[in-house]
Amino acid sequence: MLNQPCMNLVGSSPEITETKRLAREFAAVDTTVLITGESGTGKELFAQSIHNASSRRNGPFVAVNCAALPVNLLESELFGYVEGAFTGAKHKGKAGLFEMAHHGTIFLDEISEMEMYAQSRLLRVIQERQVMRLGDDKYIPVDVRIIVATNKPLAQQVSKGEFRQDLYYRLKVLTFRVPPLRDRSGDIRVLAKYFLDHYCSKHGRVRAFSKEALNLLEKYSWPGNVRELRYFIERMVIVTKQKEISGGQLMTYWDDQDLSSSQNASAPLKPVSDEKERIRQAIEQAEGNISKAARILGIDRSTIYRRMKTEQKK
Repeated sequence: MLNQPCMNLVGSSPEITETKRLAREFAAVDTTVLITGESGTGKELFAQSIHNASSRRNGPFVAVNCAALPVNLLESELFGYVEGAFTGAKHKGKAGLFEMAHHGTIFLDEISEMEMYAQSRLLRVIQERQVMRLGDDKYIPVDVRIIVATNKPLAQQVSKGEFRQDLYYRLKVLTFRVPPLRDRSGDIRVLAKYFLDHYCSKHGRVRAFSKEALNLLEKYSWPGNVRELRYFIERMVIVTKQKEISGGQLMTYWDDQDLSSSQNASAPLKPVSDEKERIRQAIEQAEGNISKAARILGIDRSTIYRRMKTEQKK
């Protein structure tokens, strides 16, 4: 079961419940998994939980951020190298991360950032289940499960020639999308209380949210998803002095209060309690484009027109 103590898996909305169901199904089989979703939604947490619930749970879980490693280092880190493979190589060589993940799981995050030659080598590993260290002439068998994640549409990258089509189809065996926080109905309140309890315990504080504060948290779009919510709650636990965190205190310590109408439609709105003001903000931010304003608010365009018409009648 996906019952690991992972904060990002908290939530009972229909959207996250279905995602967790798929992850449980995928944990029961030993096949490659592709996880998609925006940054901050908890893709690595799902990968870790799939590993923990799988038959490989007693093996290593090795996580690699493909975007964090320079192109010239990624290949040597993944596949290892032998002595003298390049200038600066260790005297005795080095095992790669695939070897380190033997009998376990390797998680390749931001797979879309892997350069083409490394993609071709990864394809061979998936097909042959063996790796060759840089500078070597022999293959080393590896028994690993591969889980990859991306916040970019790989299909579009394939069409642009930026990602290998054959690798894409090899990775796209089992796939699911982690929903953004704005689409997880009701989970913002649950997560906010969960993080509040966690950080109060961690920092030795006693804090609670007012009803107004919780309402404001729910109305914000959280472009940074669960990660953004988590660290904002920690900030509030540390900087506030009163036991009850009010809506006014949230506004005081909110980073995005000065968002201007020149920002694009994907930018978050300032948290406000008045629905009329939220719609006005969204329309201003979208420079009068109702469709964009609707996307910002997460509602239908017809809903905005209906509410605008209601205001005109008053």
